[in-house]
Amino acid sequence: MKKLNVLILSLFSLISYAQNTATITLTTPKSFQATVTLILEDVHFNPNLGIGLADAKLETIASVNFMDATSEKATVKISEPKMMRLQYSGGGVNKTWMLFVQPGDELTAAFPGNGDVTFVGKNAAYQSFLQSHFLENQYQYLPVFGYKPAQIENKSITQQSDSLKQVRVNAYQKFKASNPANPAFEAYVTATTETEPSVIRRLIQEKIMRRNRVTKLDPAQKKELEDLTLADFKILPDDALLSQSYRDELRNWALIPSTRKFPLAAETNYEISPAALKDVYAFSKEKLANYPRQKEYLLTYWLNYAATAIPTLETSKSLLTDYKATFPKSEYSEYISKLIQTKETLRPGTVAPDVTLLDRDSTSVAISKLKGKPVCMVFSFSIGQHEPALKALEEKYKDKVTFAYVSVTSGIPLHTWKQYAVERANTKHLWASDENIDVLKEKYAIDIRYPFLVIDAAGKIVNRWIPQEFPNNKTLDADIQRALK
Repeated sequence: MKKLNVLILSLFSLISYAQNTATITLTTPKSFQATVTLILEDVHFNPNLGIGLADAKLETIASVNFMDATSEKATVKISEPKMMRLQYSGGGVNKTWMLFVQPGDELTAAFPGNGDVTFVGKNAAYQSFLQSHFLENQYQYLPVFGYKPAQIENKSITQQSDSLKQVRVNAYQKFKASNPANPAFEAYVTATTETEPSVIRRLIQEKIMRRNRVTKLDPAQKKELEDLTLADFKILPDDALLSQSYRDELRNWALIPSTRKFPLAAETNYEISPAALKDVYAFSKEKLANYPRQKEYLLTYWLNYAATAIPTLETSKSLLTDYKATFPKSEYSEYISKLIQTKETLRPGTVAPDVTLLDRDSTSVAISKLKGKPVCMVFSFSIGQHEPALKALEEKYKDKVTFAYVSVTSGIPLHTWKQYAVERANTKHLWASDENIDVLKEKYAIDIRYPFLVIDAAGKIVNRWIPQEFPNNKTLDADIQRALK
């Protein structure tokens, strides 16, 4: 009897496991030079270096070079439908297909060697439908439509986009007639079908307005583009969040009324004012009351923006109080709370937190040991970032200020970084391991929008929230002068 119970439990465990996993096999009948990668697009907020929380996590599930192996099997744990990207690169061909994968799916993607793919297995019909009618994003359609970047008039692109929309609508009606209805799949198809033509129409119209030049739109032109979004966007079921274009348009639609009421002052360096953030947070909470997942998505997005992009803390603290009351079990409250606490420790006049990094000679360098003269610390999110733009300031303040370029690029080994870190007088190049990047996140709240920090000769912060400004970084220059007084 005991053995029977164990057998039954094991059987239930296997069934439960199968119901919470999907299996995808990547295969080819013969070896050839091509790499295929399967990426899970998991729509949930997750910590992302430089911006706080990203709204989707891209996780590589499997990757195979068909010269090394002709088959690769991947099992992914999912409890609800997810979108995946199937990326192909070989023979000069690069393609990305979107996959709709459900718990319990057993799917095979077969590559004959000509840059194409066929699908078999449970729910293969979903993949074949997406393969025929949906590229990764709307911008991939532009060359297919004959879009010419150097040409101002591209109005035919809009007509082709509208034609594609109708083709998609008709094709999906036929698809539903012979395949089981799935609310999440229908939401993705509908959301992408509705939003992509709107995005392309705005893109073409903006190009015409700018006449192919880098120029600022006037208020009337900006309003015309915003009116297109307000007229086109419709709230869809929560599963529409699977569509990236829908998520982008959802944010745009919600934000426009608030930025019209509370426009930015000309001297600000962020995109949304504190007053507009509070307003759009309240607007999103009200308008999406009947769409709980979209409401949480937008409120999390605005809260994260307030905590990362706005240097002052009043807005993020205010929104966080409401957010905790609205979503008492949210996993993001603690993350934002810690970020706010870190920013509170980085006020002007406080001692700069100490972190030990490595220089080009692999020697340990503590930030506290740099004091003696002011330090301009530069957080570089890619190799050599900001250095060309700061050479004029280096020359202006030579022998007076140390410019410390700190590499916070994850996954770059020390020996690779050394090749590009060229020392100059009055500069330091410092490398942070992945572990130390996490320490810098915790102690300095490093953010790609505010890559500069000025410390005075006594090791105290003059200003932590200094943005990149073109062409001459006026705020940074002014803060360096303050540090020298």
